Amino acid sequence: MKVAKRVGTVLLAMLAGVFMPLLLWVALTVAFRRIFAEWRAIGAQLRSGNVVCSINSDCPTGYECIGRRCLPMYSR
Repeated sequence: MKVAKRVGTVLLAMLAGVFMPLLLWVALTVAFRRIFAEWRAIGAQLRSGNVVCSINSDCPTGYECIGRRCLPMYSR
């Protein structure tokens, strides 16, 4: 009984060691895909000029509030 319990523990540890890097890669891939999708959505929204603001701090870095819209700083 003790031998079977130890073999089970060793096999579980080996499986965890094998699958942990795979699970980390999957989690990393999902996180990067979500970040990239959000980045693309925000970029499209900014390029279309649909971001409404009242002061400069409402806009992301590199943009300023002109006429209640976030516009790139080089647009003035």
